Amino acid sequence: MSEFSHSTHIQALLLRLQEGDAAAHAELISYPLERLRRLARWMFHRQPDQQALEQTDDVLQKALIRLHRALSEVKPTSVRSFFGLAARQVRWVLQDLARDLAKAKMVMPVGDLVSTTRRQNPLEPLDMESEPSTLEEWAEFHEKVESLPEETREVFDLVWYQGLTQIEAAEVLGISLRNVKRRWLAARLLLRHLLHNECPGIESS
Repeated sequence: MSEFSHSTHIQALLLRLQEGDAAAHAELISYPLERLRRLARWMFHRQPDQQALEQTDDVLQKALIRLHRALSEVKPTSVRSFFGLAARQVRWVLQDLARDLAKAKMVMPVGDLVSTTRRQNPLEPLDMESEPSTLEEWAEFHEKVESLPEETREVFDLVWYQGLTQIEAAEVLGISLRNVKRRWLAARLLLRHLLHNECPGIESS
């Protein structure tokens, strides 16, 4: 099964959340965390050491706090709004961490990134050479995603940050697979332009 669960189950959890069910709150938070863990390891896992694990743990702790607060304040009523909320929190956490580590002068050599992510990369990019080679570039990448037009950003959020397939994204958004493919392509092209024609590998099955 993919990281996306059946929308009917998520909708049931959202209804329970509206009723103040703490168990539903906890289960909803768990949905984006595994995807976030994989993204964080891809971005920051330079080598299999304790420091990399601590960096990933830092990401997850920040995400838990953000997601807990967001679900408490917003209480989304649809699967679409839930995934949108979760994607924003994931993006902001990764962006903040990239900036923080960049300020701490932590280096992420391209060679190490390529060697450690060919097996683990959850996004399976087609062109490893075009991925961000520094933490500053990763921070810029997340910032540019935030600036995408709403329709294209929403599809990018679902596919890239939440790990949904394009078919699943179409189901969540209530649009055709053709429209999802069109918006996905538009998002990639816009990001390529915004990142000075150096777009990270963002292919999806």
